Amino acid sequence: MLLILLLGIFCLHLRYTRGSVENRQVANLPFPGDGLSVAEIFHVENGGKFKLCLDVPSEDIDGSQEQILIKTVLKVTIVGRNGNDFRNTQYIEEFRSYGSIRSSRINLFKGATIELPRKGDYKIEIVNEDHDGTFDNCSKTGGIIRLSRDEKQPEAHLRYLLLHILSYALIIISIIGMVIFGITTNFKSN
Repeated sequence: MLLILLLGIFCLHLRYTRGSVENRQVANLPFPGDGLSVAEIFHVENGGKFKLCLDVPSEDIDGSQEQILIKTVLKVTIVGRNGNDFRNTQYIEEFRSYGSIRSSRINLFKGATIELPRKGDYKIEIVNEDHDGTFDNCSKTGGIIRLSRDEKQPEAHLRYLLLHILSYALIIISIIGMVIFGITTNFKSN
């Protein structure tokens, strides 16, 4: 019974660390102006594929402004910290549209996929080297660059929900088993 309880607690731990918002959306940075850079330190509980996205507010009130492609020149460097020897540098020359959030008037763009090898602390630095000023939209409306886990959301939510249910089921089964064991042991001793 103790083993089942420990397994339930371990499943609950996995659910809250790997399924947490911090582990799915790991970094949020403002879009840097020409020649400027932004950086952030973040932590992931497990490695995997992450997408570098750009969220840009729409200037239209009804959110009907659609851009398919945004050209830019961003140097993105991700470095492992605390003994993690990972280093990845990419140049992002375009962000492609992959949808919008109409209620918030936000247009969504994807720039690149980056694979982080393992759990740990990382630092992301983004330098804007777009000296031609081709990215006018962000200078007018601003933008947020997100590094988030590249997984299908419905499948991820279902996986974490099942892990959540399994963890509580194991904990309840172990507690009921311990209570029954205690009652039978007490009954036999009388």
